[in-house]
Amino acid sequence: MKKNNWKHFRRALTICLSNPKAIMFFMAFFPLFMVSNSKPLTLFIMMTHVTLISLIYQTILVIAGNALARYISRWKYITIIASRFAGIALIGFSLKLAYNMK
Repeated sequence: MKKNNWKHFRRALTICLSNPKAIMFFMAFFPLFMVSNSKPLTLFIMMTHVTLISLIYQTILVIAGNALARYISRWKYITIIASRFAGIALIGFSLKLAYNMK
């Protein structure tokens, strides 16, 4: 990995580890699957499993997404169409959200 990539990786890891929503998820979700006399090691093992599975899954998504983006970027018109489609989709999602807020 290039030196610049490690910089981005460390920054993303810091942000993810300090994300209050993720911390609250762990605090609220895992106790549901533990009994009252569970050892702290049980919680640690559960959190480690979920963290590793998430890391593997998200790494695969990033690698596949990057490969697809590089592949698509070779064709100018496909890039333009994909950008416009993404913009239309975001506008559509925002309209649906605004409609459901009523």
